[in-house]
Amino acid sequence: MQNCNTRRHAYARLRMTRLLRIMRMTTILLLTGALHATAQNINGTVLDDKNAPVEGASIVLTPGDKGTMTNKDGKFTYSQLAPGTYSLEASFVGFESQTKVVTVNGTGTATVTFNLKVSDTKTEAAVVVTAFGVTAQKRSLGYSLQEVKAQAITESHQPNLVNALQGKVAGVQITNSGGAPGASSIMLIRGGTSLSSNNQPLYVIDGIPMDNSTAISQGTNLQGQSAPPSNRAIDINPEDIASVTVLKGPAAAALYGLRAASGAVIITTKRGVSGKSVISYSGTASFDHVNRLPDLQSTYKQGEQGVYNPAAIGSWGPTFSPGETIYDNLGNFFKSGFTQRHDVSFSGGNDRTTFYASGSYFDQDGIVKNTDFTRKSFRISADTKLSDKFKVGGNASYAHTDRRYVLQGKGAGDGTTGTTTSGGGTMLGVIFWPRNDDMRNYLNADGTQRTIIGTDNPYWGIQNNPISDKVDRFIFVGSAIYDPFKFLNVTYRLGTDYYTDNFSSIRAAGTTIPGEEKGAISQSSRNSQITTSTLLVTGKHSIKDINLSLTLGNNIEVFKSTTGFSYGRNFINPTFPSINNTNTNDRNVSQSIQQRRIVGLFGDLSADWKGIVYLNVRGRNDWSSTLPVDARSFFYPAFSTSVVVTDLLDELGAKVTGKVLSYGKIRASWARVGKDAPPHVLATTLSNVTNTFTINPRGFILNSNDYFGNPSLRPEFTNSLELGGEVRFFDNRLGVDFTYYRTLSDDQILATRTPPSSGSFLAYLNGGSIRNKGVELMINGTPIKQKDFTWQVDLNVAKNTATVESLPGALDRVELSDAWAAGNVAQGAAFLYGSLFGINGNVWKRNASGQLLLTNAGYPQVQSTYQNIGDRNPDWVGGITNTFTYKNFSLAFMWDVRVGGDIYNATENYLVRSGLSMKTLNRGSTMVFDGIIESSGAKNTQPVLLDQNYYQTLYPFNGYDFVEDGSWYRMRYATLTYSLPKKLLGKTPFTNAFISVTGRNLIVITNYSGVDPEVSGSGAGVGGSGSFGFDNLGIPATRGVDISLKITL
Repeated sequence: MQNCNTRRHAYARLRMTRLLRIMRMTTILLLTGALHATAQNINGTVLDDKNAPVEGASIVLTPGDKGTMTNKDGKFTYSQLAPGTYSLEASFVGFESQTKVVTVNGTGTATVTFNLKVSDTKTEAAVVVTAFGVTAQKRSLGYSLQEVKAQAITESHQPNLVNALQGKVAGVQITNSGGAPGASSIMLIRGGTSLSSNNQPLYVIDGIPMDNSTAISQGTNLQGQSAPPSNRAIDINPEDIASVTVLKGPAAAALYGLRAASGAVIITTKRGVSGKSVISYSGTASFDHVNRLPDLQSTYKQGEQGVYNPAAIGSWGPTFSPGETIYDNLGNFFKSGFTQRHDVSFSGGNDRTTFYASGSYFDQDGIVKNTDFTRKSFRISADTKLSDKFKVGGNASYAHTDRRYVLQGKGAGDGTTGTTTSGGGTMLGVIFWPRNDDMRNYLNADGTQRTIIGTDNPYWGIQNNPISDKVDRFIFVGSAIYDPFKFLNVTYRLGTDYYTDNFSSIRAAGTTIPGEEKGAISQSSRNSQITTSTLLVTGKHSIKDINLSLTLGNNIEVFKSTTGFSYGRNFINPTFPSINNTNTNDRNVSQSIQQRRIVGLFGDLSADWKGIVYLNVRGRNDWSSTLPVDARSFFYPAFSTSVVVTDLLDELGAKVTGKVLSYGKIRASWARVGKDAPPHVLATTLSNVTNTFTINPRGFILNSNDYFGNPSLRPEFTNSLELGGEVRFFDNRLGVDFTYYRTLSDDQILATRTPPSSGSFLAYLNGGSIRNKGVELMINGTPIKQKDFTWQVDLNVAKNTATVESLPGALDRVELSDAWAAGNVAQGAAFLYGSLFGINGNVWKRNASGQLLLTNAGYPQVQSTYQNIGDRNPDWVGGITNTFTYKNFSLAFMWDVRVGGDIYNATENYLVRSGLSMKTLNRGSTMVFDGIIESSGAKNTQPVLLDQNYYQTLYPFNGYDFVEDGSWYRMRYATLTYSLPKKLLGKTPFTNAFISVTGRNLIVITNYSGVDPEVSGSGAGVGGSGSFGFDNLGIPATRGVDISLKITL
């Protein structure tokens, strides 16, 4: 295995070296065009309506159809121009375009200044990014999308791009999995379209799909392993992003094919701009603390049945004596976290060639000792015009991330009986540790670990049981644009996203975990690559007042992932944790290979009449290698239309626009999008596992399979109807955007459980449907707009319901085995005729009338089957951002709101079992349960004792008592920025300087009794309804303060 790993790593390094060599040669060739001298010039500046520079604005000069972009100061230059009159059009995503005429003589330099109006207050000419990086006027679109600008992303100071979008996009629900550095986050757009597969959107960066996958849990084979990894969007440096566009519905994302069935997130990175070279630096120092912790009882100490026992696992002993020390083991376990971030960029060029280069260092120290996340990234891009008709460009980025983290969840120990937590997660050990003992004293005099409750001391665990994950990632995109005629454009783009992910988890010798007392190690190495080729041919033609545009395209995507696993135990040298430090009969290895190829052909026909009435017809046919040959090809169409009603009425002579009504538009779309099967589920395959625990060192192939294959699978389809409109008032100072949608996702490819006797865990089949319907409302306005003071408000509100309308066969629910909580007393599930995001859990036994069915002794009984005990889907979500600007000061703060949606508080469930929950303070009292004796039917009058046995064997299984309302009102961030005046910078080399202070998670208003209602128990890797809404012993969320400096040379 070591030789295989060595060869695989050497091959990966060779590939990386070749790619970096190509990148260097490409950059040298592209930058050679940056040495031209200037003659007659046009120097320009692009500002917004607050006189702030607009970076990355597109400037098109005619005649000549030359294009360039503004730098970070909003400036641009055209050089070597012949004397004459030129027209310049300035535009930027989210802004209204503007055109000016400039005359150039033969003796000097002409200057021009643009003041663009932000599209949040003017949508008529706003430019947005649609499929495959193509830009279009927002007024022409018959579907809803939303664009988030770079400033809105960076001002939240989130290391994960996904988190930076929280509360900013209507209909998008984002949930973080906890406060650990590098924790994963899940994004759902308009609910979910799949019962058991991935419901997250496709991520596209600079025109090519990127991998945002999240493993469910790494380090299989180790006992009690539960370590949710990061989602891979965290590898992207937010400072490199120019804008993010969220395509919400199937109509918007149809051209991207089956991978965009759940929507798409389009990331556009920063590019070089012509003009003076610019160097920018930004640095941030952050300080984090635990936001909230659960309340623990401090009345009873360690013991059992009211008697002190120094070896007992729970706090079921006698009361503390007056003056006796009570240790805050939970609070003491956490510390302050510190994060530093440094970003530097260099850009420039002329009207022919531009370039952009950046480097970033991010280092986050967690609130638990020995947990951290580090990201080092580098990026370079260049674009050059080889002629007036031919342009080439390319960008390459490299990121290295290194994460150390701890076990979460219950691990191998469940604490259900209060007799063992061996193998439990870090937090499980902390909340079971009795408060009469100082958990920080984790070593005995001889250096061995001191433990009193049959599990590893959490302090010893974080010192000696390290978990690490290291990723090296390379993304390369090359493009060529050819305009043979004014009416014809040919664009070709080739890109690849390649990364290696090396995971390691160690159990040191001396652990209390059964079977691993002499040490154990689990390792995995994954090589993943997505290569994408896209060809677009676009023709445009006008017939009087009718404008036509037709795009034909071909898209090929090839995915391959190879993962090698190894596990060994019983270290020969107890101080050397290595797979090579184990005997061959104490090891096992396995390998997993996944491959997929998707070939797509598509067309996009658009027509408009006078820029008032728009019609768009799209169609795509995909061929997927994961489906049977006779079902491999499938077609799906999309239709959309929009009408600018105000312009139409004005055209017909009924003048409706004025001081009150500024703009009005209606839109409608219908689309059908397909979705294929996971790789390699058509045939039943044997697990390729070498296990040598009980036989000779040569091992054997374990003859078992994880699932039954199905050679008759068909693709899933989602049909969507969307209606909406936009209206603006008071000279565009107030805008409203409303959307209503309905989707039906049917013929689900479903992984269902099989009987244990079958030898397989799952079987794949078609069947089941999900209905999503909802509304979205966006309101933006500028209540105050004066010379020195501006107040801008952006509000979004959305409601979605996801109902399971049918399931195959006799199924009444689909259970998620990856979303268990509290010792398997609750899990995520989708219920027939109920919510896609349900909670499946234990309850007490009742009759048809709802009466408790009690034992002869008067105690409740646990129902033998799980029941639907909650719905994690919120009633509605929203966000409101206020931005105040006064001279050189700017204050922006955002409230993130989630109303409704249940949370299963598994952490409280464990606290009850440990005896530390406030709910257990009535121990020793009696109660008469309101119910009937099941054996006789008589009304119960028998008082029962609420003792340790009751709280450990009965009460935790009353699932309804651990389901809580997960509503919150959260100030996600508040950022105060000061821009240093130009007069202070006059004698310095700096052109701009900004100082800002940000507070994150400063206020959380919620009735939830746990740590934080924003939780995802098993991380973002769980498919179907996911694991959000399960508070299951994760690292608590944090609040923090950031201090930042940004300067430009």
